[in-house]
Amino acid sequence: GDQKLCLTVTSANTIRLLSKPEPRTFTYDHVADMEISQESVFSSVAKNIVESCVNGYNGTIFAYGQTGSGKTFTMLGPSELDNFTDELRGVIPRCFEYLFFLINREVERSGQSKSFLCKCSFIEIYNEQIYDLLDTASASLFLRENIKKGLFVEGAVEKFVLSTGWRNRRVASTSMNRESSRSHAVFTMMLESKESINDVVNIRMSQLNLVDLAGSERQKDTNTEGSRLKEASSINRSLMCLGQVIMALVDVSNGKNRHICYRESKLTFLLRDSLGGNAKTYIIANVHPGSKCFGETLSTLQFAQRAKLIKNKAVINEDTQGNVRQLQAEVKKLKELLAQAVTSPGGEYGRDVAPGGPGFPIDIQPKGSYKAKFMAAARLWKKCEDERRV
Repeated sequence: GDQKLCLTVTSANTIRLLSKPEPRTFTYDHVADMEISQESVFSSVAKNIVESCVNGYNGTIFAYGQTGSGKTFTMLGPSELDNFTDELRGVIPRCFEYLFFLINREVERSGQSKSFLCKCSFIEIYNEQIYDLLDTASASLFLRENIKKGLFVEGAVEKFVLSTGWRNRRVASTSMNRESSRSHAVFTMMLESKESINDVVNIRMSQLNLVDLAGSERQKDTNTEGSRLKEASSINRSLMCLGQVIMALVDVSNGKNRHICYRESKLTFLLRDSLGGNAKTYIIANVHPGSKCFGETLSTLQFAQRAKLIKNKAVINEDTQGNVRQLQAEVKKLKELLAQAVTSPGGEYGRDVAPGGPGFPIDIQPKGSYKAKFMAAARLWKKCEDERRV
């Protein structure tokens, strides 16, 4: 409305907050103004993450910010009731369109030797309880952890669907936003690729998390009461825990010993690998430019600035199967070569006479090279045994 703006975009990487007594400038990987297109947001944020997922890396994109700042619009686009157009699609539908384009391209390039399996789940965290958005009849679910699967939601449905879950999502009216999201929504795509070359099967597994967080808000600004107030308290508590985890991870990145309280909230526990582990993570920080929202805007900018200091170590999730026989044959070959070298007195390992003077024996090849070969053979044998046991 008549609000003055408290933000100005000064470049593609910097934004100025009109604070007193001095304006403050914040620097990020990318800054988008109010006129940016959804396609530009996708290209700068999500495109590389999706490409990495096809190559075996875990990826996460989540939107953080104040209620009404545009998180759901950024992640999904306008609701079906609004004037929905193809250009207004958000990050999530564009991610899947691009993902399946890349999958088809990889299959064609490999000559059908590579195949992909895609599963997805869609859950929400509402008042610190987990619900399945792909199964409206489900009760509260539990978050589990085991060695093989890592973190997972027990009983969550895995199938190919998007729009159904989003329609089931809990929304409620507040004075700031008619359809303010009252829960954290987590859409997860599990991608597995399998490639067979000469009886060796190479398997890559990755996970893409697309998260729309509930909005942070000050109660005096939203005039909430009753159940709405309880929801807001739960949301703010989980977001505060997210902030504490970010702070701890920054300290760990700087070499300090800190306990990271992932288990304080279902949200941080579910996103543990995304926040401080094996994942490439991108945070979209949505801010409201109006001067009345100065406090929340400053808080979001500071959160994003801290999160930028975290250093994740993403690795390719890869496994190789079916090559036990090949490893056994290689080990056998190396053992035969080693036996020949040790038993042959006049061979490479034996003593020989230097051409310049009889009686001066020299080693043509140092023992170290055979030691290296033996160690390599031992490592191959151990890997062979490990794979057979698996």
